[in-house]
Amino acid sequence: MRRQADPALLKIAESAARAGARHIIRHAAAFRKVKRHISRDVKVAADQQAEDVICALLHRSTGLRILAEERGEYPARRVGDDCYWVVDPLDGSLNFSRHIPLNCISIALWKDDRPLLGVVFDFNRGEMFSGIVKRGAWLNGVRIRVSRIDEKSRSVLCTGFPAATTFTDKAIAGFVRGVMEYKKIRLLGSAALSLAYVAAGRVEAYRENDIKLWDVGAGLALVLAAGGAVIMRPSKKKNALRVLATNGKIKDEI
Repeated sequence: MRRQADPALLKIAESAARAGARHIIRHAAAFRKVKRHISRDVKVAADQQAEDVICALLHRSTGLRILAEERGEYPARRVGDDCYWVVDPLDGSLNFSRHIPLNCISIALWKDDRPLLGVVFDFNRGEMFSGIVKRGAWLNGVRIRVSRIDEKSRSVLCTGFPAATTFTDKAIAGFVRGVMEYKKIRLLGSAALSLAYVAAGRVEAYRENDIKLWDVGAGLALVLAAGGAVIMRPSKKKNALRVLATNGKIKDEI
């Protein structure tokens, strides 16, 4: 059983992310077409097309089980390994459909309920965030660390409202209480990018309730790899979590 991830698996994840990005960029005009509206979110052609490319490469290279946003479970080809890939082929689909350059490919390796490694590829900016828990995190090969800011009043928080959010007065009041002490709040429309920014020290914290595992799987690994802290709580939603990730100096709770 793995306790730490093999660096070779990180290279495979990076290669899969690049392959997915090339496919999206090559067919960007066609892939922006909205195929389905889902509550407050959308599905575009790029979601499924990129997932097929990414998961085929991961499955062929490693044989591990895959949990992916579009098709769900891809069964393992090798026996006796309880690690599995978590894939979001395009985090920020609505942004992508509107030509807002805040989207990325997110690939993580998890064991049970803990992340081992993560890759978040912002193909719009050519930024490859990658990390292995307990070994380190990198941006385009250069080591990154979480920020050293230790006061909420000087900190930036990234957050968001998942598609299933209920905007009741009670829910909104709770949200306000949870964020009002921070200097600034940012809603990027991409949980994976938000977490990558925590890892890189661009912001100090990220929190979100009922967020899907594939949205945060890689980003949580990056934050831990970059020296940050992560709290995960169960959600009543399937394949979802309540998440708080910080630089380890900001004190907050969920």
